[in-house]
Amino acid sequence: MRRALPEVSRRRSGRGRQVVPAVSIFTAALLVRLVHLTCIRDVPFFDVPVGDARAYVDWGLRIAEGDWIGSEPFYQAPLYPYLLGVIFRVTGPSLVAVRLVQVVMGGLSCVLLTGVAGRCFGRRAGWAAGLMLAFYPPAIFFDGLIQKTSLACFLTCALLSAWSKLVTRASCGGGAVAGALLGLLILTRENAWAWSPLLVVTPWGLGRKAEGGRQVRVGVAAGVIAGLAAVLTPVGARNWRVGGEWSFSTFQMGPNFYIGNGRDADGRYRPLVRGHETPEFERSDAVRLAESAEGRSLTSREVSRYWMARALAEMRESPLRAVQLLGLKALMALNVYEVGDVEAFSVYRRESPVLGVLGRVLNFGVVLGLASAGAAATWRRRKARNWLGAMFLAMLVAVSAFFILGRYRFPLVLVMMPWAGAGLLHITRNVMRRRTGRLRVAVFAGAAGACLAFVPPVHPEARLDALALSNLGVAYAERGDLSSALDCFSRAAEVFPESAETRFNLARALVLSGRAGEALEHFEAASVCAPDVIEIHLAWAEALEELGRSSEAHARYETAARLDPSEVRARAGLMRTSPSSKP
Repeated sequence: MRRALPEVSRRRSGRGRQVVPAVSIFTAALLVRLVHLTCIRDVPFFDVPVGDARAYVDWGLRIAEGDWIGSEPFYQAPLYPYLLGVIFRVTGPSLVAVRLVQVVMGGLSCVLLTGVAGRCFGRRAGWAAGLMLAFYPPAIFFDGLIQKTSLACFLTCALLSAWSKLVTRASCGGGAVAGALLGLLILTRENAWAWSPLLVVTPWGLGRKAEGGRQVRVGVAAGVIAGLAAVLTPVGARNWRVGGEWSFSTFQMGPNFYIGNGRDADGRYRPLVRGHETPEFERSDAVRLAESAEGRSLTSREVSRYWMARALAEMRESPLRAVQLLGLKALMALNVYEVGDVEAFSVYRRESPVLGVLGRVLNFGVVLGLASAGAAATWRRRKARNWLGAMFLAMLVAVSAFFILGRYRFPLVLVMMPWAGAGLLHITRNVMRRRTGRLRVAVFAGAAGACLAFVPPVHPEARLDALALSNLGVAYAERGDLSSALDCFSRAAEVFPESAETRFNLARALVLSGRAGEALEHFEAASVCAPDVIEIHLAWAEALEELGRSSEAHARYETAARLDPSEVRARAGLMRTSPSSKP
């Protein structure tokens, strides 16, 4: 009995040493995210969701109203809209409630990652990794958006936690939990499919002396497959019921692969039809163009196969270019610049002091540098090296195979942070103890990683920032604040005057402000940059018609009708502005 008491005491104090840092990291992450939310209250995206956010909110509202099954096979990953549906069912259509739930998930993600790094590299390395994620600006940014990245972050950290436990102590039940978490992550971010083979073969990477031997390995693999099947089979059955075809997630792989690898691909998102960047067109354009090319109606799977085959055919036409494009996308995925979507990090950084201040000291390049140093310093830890390295490479390939957005490459950050925590601890410890000899390899590796990240981006930042400002202007316009919208469009046009989208948006805002005469030069500039976008010619013609310049308007309507003879607005405009129609 006397010997047991100190043992119990040590066990309790050990739990205390784990709980107190976890609570502290969660609290810090929660507070910094709440402060960020207060800073972005005036950003129009906060109240007016646009792009993917609008599509997710609309989908979530339909689910909250009782439409749980839907009527079409899934084209976008469904788990996040279903989470929104549950939140809306409880709180009503409150975007603030969604953000608060995401803030809590962000704090829990930090705690989970702390455990992952602790199991791989020690308790203090875990604290460093958890705090790094708590104050990592893009993570804070994503937790404040109506976007699935926050949910994907939480599920990725939960999967990493289950995976690290599986590596430490293999079991069939642990494999089932990890498989189920991977299934949920696939329903949030489809590129997580890249991790499924790795998770199945994890037990065979534990070494010959793994506890239980072959029997445990087979049991873990079976558990992983069972967990995946338990989550994904109902989705496949649902897609079969509404569309007559089995798919365990979505049908958008083909179109997305073409966007990332087709003849005109440059590594960024480019819609199949220029000017159709919003989700409302993504599915309809993919189906319409595929059916037009094939000359018949196509099922969802046939549409996906059409775009995949077309992409592969165009890649075979120029295999060298395809390889170069893959390398370019890999560099983009490892670059410090956060390639934005509709809502860009660069815009929010100007509005939120939290992102502005933290972004000066912590970014993707810093994490990559510290992770490289950590990988060099912990090279002999074979288990952590093998499974984390395999996950990183598999996700890098999966991301580079399509197109690059900051939120798509975010899982790479989560895989790197355990190494980054170990690297920061190694450097700090040896600097304080003045053991410079032990720092050489780690510092060299860290410098190499950071240099790779800080190479000037493939696409000029000015161009990407201009698109972000233009999107912000659209949000201001939808909220009815034309003055702020004009300011955004004007700044975007100054930064990158060759952007057709920016010039067109500026022209439209000027027309709505009663300054149609000033808009004409911007319509003309937009048409030079994008001569085949019919909407530019139609809006230009309407502005000319409003100014009483009917003959010039007639010429613009003729151009629009030539681009699309079925366009109703063009035909009506031609009739109104025809010389024969005048008295």
